[in-house]
Amino acid sequence: MTEKIHIDVLTLDSVQCAACGYMMESIAALPSDVQEMVQYTEWSIKSKEGVAMFTKLKGKVLPTICIEKDLVFQSIIPQYEELIDALAERAHSDEQRERILSLRDEGFNFDDIKQNLEKAGSGKKTRSD
Repeated sequence: MTEKIHIDVLTLDSVQCAACGYMMESIAALPSDVQEMVQYTEWSIKSKEGVAMFTKLKGKVLPTICIEKDLVFQSIIPQYEELIDALAERAHSDEQRERILSLRDEGFNFDDIKQNLEKAGSGKKTRSD
C-alpha cells in the first residue's frame, strides 16, 4: 500500500471561524477514494500543539492547508480541482498520482455539512481550558 499524503490544516478554530470550517470541510468532502489516500489533521492555534505546528510549518496566515509540509492554500479555500492537483503534485508514487488525477471530475460531496465537519474532527483540538 502506498504511503498516505499528509495534510495539516492550520486554523483559529474550525467551529467558530467560518473560513477555518470551510477549509476543513473542503478536505472532508473529498470523495471516499481520495480520503483513503490522505491523512489530515486540524491544528488550532488555540492549543499549545497548534501553536507549535503553526511555528514548525512557518505559517503566516489562518487558515492554511499544508500538504506534505508545504504551505499550499494560505487563506484561500481551494476549489476541488485545485486541491486534487495539489495532492497529485505531492503524491508518493506515480500510481497514487494517477489515481488521484482520475478522480478529478468527481467533485466535492457537500450533501451533509454536519457529517463532513464531524468526519474532519472540527473543533476536537480546540482549547477547552
